Amino acid sequence: MSATGEIEDDDCYVEVFHLRHMALRNALYHSARRGWLDGWNRFYNFVVILGGSASATKIVASGSSADISLGLVIAAVGASQLVWDFGGRARTHEFLQRRFYDLMAEIDLTTQPTRSLCAEWRSKITLAAADAPPALRALDAIMDNQATAALRGAKRPRLQVRWYQRRLRHIWPFISATFPVVEGWEVDD
Repeated sequence: MSATGEIEDDDCYVEVFHLRHMALRNALYHSARRGWLDGWNRFYNFVVILGGSASATKIVASGSSADISLGLVIAAVGASQLVWDFGGRARTHEFLQRRFYDLMAEIDLTTQPTRSLCAEWRSKITLAAADAPPALRALDAIMDNQATAALRGAKRPRLQVRWYQRRLRHIWPFISATFPVVEGWEVDD
């Protein structure tokens, strides 16, 4: 025993595995959100730049009502991009992704984990989650399946995610949805 009363050989390896799984799932989740939001940000930028240039040229050349309507559509796309702030939201997820990967690295560097270290890591996960926007639960379930496959070598998904939930994972929160464990799921050792 140490001076603080903590058992030195307490390894808490099961809890460490669960913490690594939680950190990896969250890192994958924020990576997926960042990628999706960055993609939409680039698309909106492309539409605004290309459409705005073409619209401005046509309005100057002819000034017809169809050209002005096109200009208004492009302005609406640009305004929606500012309102939804895909780029800013992507940066938030990039920051959170980094925090969770940093935590995984910290966990991986520890060769003799203790209960107090596990409590510290659990606390860091909670603090990072507090900074995160509300979770999209279908995306989270998909990332849970990916983290489980990465850490445990599972060849089949652990959680059942329906086809429409996969399709809408970045759009709809599925707050009250359940993602049951697939019957007969097990890890291939």
